[in-house]
Amino acid sequence: MLKIAPSILAANPLNLQRDCLEAEKYGAYRISVDVMDGHFVPDITFGHNIVAYLNRILNIDIEVHLMVENPSSQLELFLNAGADVLTFHIETSSDVNRLIDYIQSNKKKAGIAINPDTNIENVEKYLEYIDELTVMTVVPGKGGQSLIVDCLDKVKQLRKIKEMNNLGFNIQVDGGVKKDNIKLVNDAGADIAVAGTAIFNSENSIQNNLQALIDALR
Repeated sequence: MLKIAPSILAANPLNLQRDCLEAEKYGAYRISVDVMDGHFVPDITFGHNIVAYLNRILNIDIEVHLMVENPSSQLELFLNAGADVLTFHIETSSDVNRLIDYIQSNKKKAGIAINPDTNIENVEKYLEYIDELTVMTVVPGKGGQSLIVDCLDKVKQLRKIKEMNNLGFNIQVDGGVKKDNIKLVNDAGADIAVAGTAIFNSENSIQNNLQALIDALR
């Protein structure tokens, strides 16, 4: 079954500990932390200190999604903070193999993310080396956007490549995932779905929101 990774970009910043612990308690696969530098994307968000704190209180993995212009300058900070998965954007990286090797040499998982307008061909040569490929289904940088359904064609294409070549990387979808479209994400062939406002919102409890996503997969 599709695994669900709550994104703390949508969590209550004044109750971050509570929200993350609730997400863990009620079935989250891991926590996703979007790191934004104000350059690659307009906003500025979480730093390595937040990741270090979450690492102390959580028993599930933490994925750090580096939405930054220079990911190589950030890797050591977040590795030391306790990130289990480090995802960087192909659009910002000139020495992709070096970044993958550095992350994996530190016994962590290496992921690549691609924007909605980036083609699979840009990352295909790295698929045998990475642990994860994240397909962005919104323009990165803002929470609460609608999922771009056409991007799921990339997920289907990646699933075919993965199965035809017996590759081990996970396919993650990030952006606009909600209970009314999570089945489409699953059926396209994703392994993991990042969800933010579908889980962290004032309309319902985190427990009920996670359960609604799980129920929608059935």
